[in-house]
Amino acid sequence: MLALTLAPLQAQEDELRIQLGDGVVAIDPRMEEDELSRFDELFAEARLIFTDAIVADKSQDTLEAAFYFDLLFEAMSDIEQLPYLDERQQLEFNRFLNAAVDFYETDSRTLEHVETSLTVSALRDELGRYTRSLTFDLGAVSTIDVEGANRLPITHNDHVERIIQFFNTQGRRNMQAWLNRLPKNAKFIGAILEEEGVPRDLIFLALIESGLNPRAYSWKHASGPWQFITSTGKRYGLKRDWWIDERRHVEKSTRAAARYLSDLYEEFGDWYLAMAAYNTGETRVRRAIRIHGTRDFWKMHVLPRQTRNYVPNVLAAFLIAQDPEKYGFTITPDPEVPWDEVPVDRSLTFDILAQIGGFPADSLRLYNPELRQKATPPVAKDQPYTLMIPVGYKQQFLANYDSIASQVGPDLAAVQPLRHRVRRGESLYSISKRYGVPIRRIQQANDIRNRDRLRIGQVLSVPLTASAVKGRQADVPTPRGLRKLYHTVRPSDTLGEIAEAYDVGYSRLRSWNGIRSSAAGNIKVGQRLVVWVPKAWNGGQSLDPPAPLPAPDLSGMEKIYYTVQIGDTLGDIAETHNVGLSKLRLWNGMSVSSNHLRVGQQLVIVREAG
Repeated sequence: MLALTLAPLQAQEDELRIQLGDGVVAIDPRMEEDELSRFDELFAEARLIFTDAIVADKSQDTLEAAFYFDLLFEAMSDIEQLPYLDERQQLEFNRFLNAAVDFYETDSRTLEHVETSLTVSALRDELGRYTRSLTFDLGAVSTIDVEGANRLPITHNDHVERIIQFFNTQGRRNMQAWLNRLPKNAKFIGAILEEEGVPRDLIFLALIESGLNPRAYSWKHASGPWQFITSTGKRYGLKRDWWIDERRHVEKSTRAAARYLSDLYEEFGDWYLAMAAYNTGETRVRRAIRIHGTRDFWKMHVLPRQTRNYVPNVLAAFLIAQDPEKYGFTITPDPEVPWDEVPVDRSLTFDILAQIGGFPADSLRLYNPELRQKATPPVAKDQPYTLMIPVGYKQQFLANYDSIASQVGPDLAAVQPLRHRVRRGESLYSISKRYGVPIRRIQQANDIRNRDRLRIGQVLSVPLTASAVKGRQADVPTPRGLRKLYHTVRPSDTLGEIAEAYDVGYSRLRSWNGIRSSAAGNIKVGQRLVVWVPKAWNGGQSLDPPAPLPAPDLSGMEKIYYTVQIGDTLGDIAETHNVGLSKLRLWNGMSVSSNHLRVGQQLVIVREAG
């Protein structure tokens, strides 16, 4: 098994193309070259991390192995977020993910001794195997009366009892850790749930989803205490970018989960069905209702096995927590971790923030699990980031903030990451000179202690500052026969509309302005974009386009995102959503004659709200 997982996963020589229904090819090899290259870089980095994880595990270094596996699945999550993966890349990704999961669950010698971000996901798989032999007969069914308003209905039957037995045996160590973690979370999360108007007992859903671990991660790319996938998190206002993953923010994700569960309850009128839909999606629950002709969760045998276990999981956790001694558990509550909140109006690293407040830098990772880069994100002065710090340090932090933060300047942290693969003969000094980034910042971003120890093929994250990005843009030579204009972004502008107004390529417009494909929707009103046009272009000397882009009336409208499937054509998608083909192209930065799609590509569609 080890030899298999370490073997290079060879890419296929020929580019794979998927033919769509009308013969249109879904992959244009001339487009999105930057994304294809980024896949190769991130994938190479993930393979190196996996090697480090295996070495640490074989050396029986438990904490080091846990660290590398957390890092590995963070890297895999980054790859999965890339908007353009062709069939060959998706195949490589899935093979590698399966190999990593197989090693984690089957071959690891040390990980069973420590909780990692993947523990709950692995335990859920084990529970699925444990309950495989369960029949549909529920045996004796009893209803537990729970005092208080707005509480979950609690049912005890043979299915629930079987899962309680699982948590008393194979899952005992995990359940004990979760019960110890419950008291310090129950007061805070319970209060939020009640504020949002849903039963406070839904905290047991989070306990089953993640063990109340904000860094929990699943094979299906769900993250945080409530295990949101990116698309659902985005729908309920949770931001995820290179800097921050609000799915890990306990308060924000709890409020998002409460709103989602409230919407599900409003549709299905039953908390068990709402929880089932939270696990498997609304469509499958609607289908089960239609097939079985009932809204009784216990009679919906067509639901996936994991979902049929899901609600009993929550009920079993509730029953164990109400009377732990009855089930052989003794709760030793984890110490509470009180915090203070302070505003941070610029991007600063953990080391600088710790210097300002006088507390250990490592504590910020505990208090702010949503921060992904050991730094706060760039923000506007009037919209500071709210940082959580250890209680008792707020006064010192506020007193020292201006004097220390002003010394490091506004561009300390990165506005955008850049991946650099180390080549023969390169050093941190030469890489630093190439990108205009101080050596110490590259060391911090990559946790490099010995600046002389780089290895060929190593992938470094280079944190470009705002000034460095501007400098790199300024170094771009003037394209022959072109002149430079600037376009100031206005309300309702999109990159696609701007590219069409100047008759330039969408990918070129991104390239000129250092905009990654995944960030193409994040242009801001007032932002100045570089545009290169032919010297003979009849747009005059104005900094704005000669024919101003009309600002469409978007009142009563909403944006949705559609993921291209095998067999889709642009015309079919436009017809399905009742929108014009030309508008669909315009919203997505496509030329007026383009029909190229890529399987997995996300298309923006503007339609009437509701």
